[in-house]
Amino acid sequence: MPIKRMNFGYLLGGLLTLLLSVAISQEEGVTGEARRLFLEPALCLMLLMGIWSHVSEKKWLMIGGGILAVSGIATAIIEYFLDVPELQIVNLSILFAFSLVSTWIASRHLVLSGPITINKIIGAICIYLLIGLNWSVFYLFINLVNPDSFQGLTSTEIGVQFSELLYYSYVTITTLGYGDVTPIRPIARTLSYLEAIVGQFYVAVLVAWLVGMYLSDKGNHLQNS
Repeated sequence: MPIKRMNFGYLLGGLLTLLLSVAISQEEGVTGEARRLFLEPALCLMLLMGIWSHVSEKKWLMIGGGILAVSGIATAIIEYFLDVPELQIVNLSILFAFSLVSTWIASRHLVLSGPITINKIIGAICIYLLIGLNWSVFYLFINLVNPDSFQGLTSTEIGVQFSELLYYSYVTITTLGYGDVTPIRPIARTLSYLEAIVGQFYVAVLVAWLVGMYLSDKGNHLQNS
């Protein structure tokens, strides 16, 4: 089956594998920066295959996405081997921009193209995971600008903090709220409850949209039969 027809299925499998790999590597004691060296190129490649395959007709957008992806991979590799701390901020900014634009493209494709399919339902799950990923980068930026914005982080290393804030982001968006990592600064707290609100509204709007589209498709099918 062509990539474009099941692109979100490949992306979901890749995202889940990536998240599990990060957890396993942390259990095995792989350093935070080594995890980032694997995580960021893998994420860029998955987004290119799973989302950007749908904008092939817009060459300027494809070129821009390719430049962002290559830049993110290059800065991650350079920063890892040359140990240039300033590049960490640049790398995270590139990764965040690429992930954010990818989420926007996926959302447009989900809403504006064709009837409800299994691929589209999987795509909705992928967007939910990408929202949590984007928010984790928000949290990391906040903690870099204003240290100790979160209580419960076990390291000052950016790679470790990113993994722990990724966990915190998904705990927040699903409103689980375990309490092992907590925001203690006003901006961090505000971003946290905003993520919880976005997560709940996304699920509510998604269910309503899927039901509405299903009923519309069923009505059109009955009219045409």
